[in-house]
Amino acid sequence: MDKSEQPLHEQLVSQLREQIRTNMAPHSQMPPERELAKQYGVSRNTVRSALARLEMLGIIYRRRGRGTFVANPLAQPTNLSDTYSFTDQMLGQGREPFSKVLYLQTAPATKYIGEQLNIPIGTPTYKLKRLRSADGIPLMVERTFLPADRFPKLRAQDVEDTGLYALMNAEYDSPIVNAREAFFASLMPDKDAELLRVPKGSPSLNVQRTSTGLNGEIVEFTLSVTRADQFVYRVQHHVQDGTTTY
Repeated sequence: MDKSEQPLHEQLVSQLREQIRTNMAPHSQMPPERELAKQYGVSRNTVRSALARLEMLGIIYRRRGRGTFVANPLAQPTNLSDTYSFTDQMLGQGREPFSKVLYLQTAPATKYIGEQLNIPIGTPTYKLKRLRSADGIPLMVERTFLPADRFPKLRAQDVEDTGLYALMNAEYDSPIVNAREAFFASLMPDKDAELLRVPKGSPSLNVQRTSTGLNGEIVEFTLSVTRADQFVYRVQHHVQDGTTTY
């Protein structure tokens, strides 16, 4: 390690990032902490701090009982405008998606949720909260609202095992036909920051999605909080008749 004024763990972060970028393939296993400490001439606490920082940046991920691994490179961050399905997006990038249902509960629709789902206030509504991850890295907290009468006996375990959209299609004959989304930047709520393992007050990209089914009825309203370092929103504009108006 050099003698610059940069803290030791930050120096190690830079060196490990370069080592990963140039010499390690996605999903390859990192050396144990004691080996890294010996190799770079630092304490295990310094190694632990550097690895925690790399995990927060999405460069590595941990598997309990197995070790620490290199994540897929982020040169092509997730494009939120391509597809509605988080699972399909991750699989398309060669990443391993995982969704954990934090809760699924029924409650009367508030005025706001009633307006979003186009249902009367007080209508029984599912509220589904999920943590979405890829390669062991938590990426997104989703809160989804569904009209309960459209999806009777919806079970949290079925959602976790099958995926919400696949379940809606296969069990309820309610495929998603169209989705309208809105994006805005914000600061991450403390509870979501804990779930996503980032510092409190970190920047987030928030997504609001309203999905419709075969008959044009609204079947889903979702509010997502995503890690700003893991997602990008791309838009391609097409110019008509060779003219553009600003």
